Amino acid sequence: MNVGNIEVQPVLDGYIVGRLQSTQPLPDQGSDAWRQQHGMFRPGGLIESTVGGFLVRAGDRLALVDAGLGQDFPDGYSPPRIDPNDLADTFVRHLRERGVTEQDFQHLNDDFSNIQVSQGQLPASLRALGVDPEEVTDLIFTHLHFDHIGWASAGGSAYFPNATIRCASADLDHFLPGTEEDFFTTRVYRSITVAERLGPVLDRVETWEGDCTLLTGIDVRLAPGHTPGSSVVVISEGIHRAMLLGDIIHCPLELMDDDFNLLVDYDQDLANSVREAYARELEGSDVLVAASHFPGLQFGRLLPGESKRRWTFAAD
Repeated sequence: MNVGNIEVQPVLDGYIVGRLQSTQPLPDQGSDAWRQQHGMFRPGGLIESTVGGFLVRAGDRLALVDAGLGQDFPDGYSPPRIDPNDLADTFVRHLRERGVTEQDFQHLNDDFSNIQVSQGQLPASLRALGVDPEEVTDLIFTHLHFDHIGWASAGGSAYFPNATIRCASADLDHFLPGTEEDFFTTRVYRSITVAERLGPVLDRVETWEGDCTLLTGIDVRLAPGHTPGSSVVVISEGIHRAMLLGDIIHCPLELMDDDFNLLVDYDQDLANSVREAYARELEGSDVLVAASHFPGLQFGRLLPGESKRRWTFAAD
């Protein structure tokens, strides 16, 4: 896809399938709202989230916005199984200290059993676009969750050896000391911590504290809520504009319906207000929009509707 003379291409790394809590039930299977998610919603309340990033060619810069999950598991991913009676397990002790009951453990294990993870495709995706890691000049993170920074490093070294790493200072300050989310994701998704992932590249990190221009044609807007430093990347040239929303939304339905939100945010109330503000801004505009977990990392538009907004992917 082109934004003026700026080229934006999806770079797939894999996917995560799982059950997520939401403020409203998923739409009825086969309904218009269900179909407009392009396969993200699965039977049984499961949601499939694509994982990867966007390659942006702007002038003499080759920027990658978000970097997937990281290297594949040698033996494949297997979901965790938690024994609530195993008090030698620090994860079990941690959950019990926070009041998790026997019934809660059963629900967790039921949810964990449905998780599917596929990762490690980003290098091949870049090669298919004719790009070597050495050519990437900038690695821009919409936020620092494990499924967005996975290829910042590999095997203890920078995967993109010549890239400047760019992120919001609020996220760096929040995640580097270690968080509850890190504790959870390292066990459930077999990831490493943010500090471990970014350790090999911390000497090349540059941060932003507010809305600003990063590179010619690439701006960032702070959109906190999902994380403290969650940001939107705006790509523009002349009258042409597109937005990469990161994780301020995970599926188009969150823009279509103000009452539907997935409960995956650091500050839920703030995240809800940010989503609603972007829905109002984007409704009926000609701005192409993508988010980091949309199927195939496709772009689309938010259309006005009589009772609820409608969504159309650019491929429709």
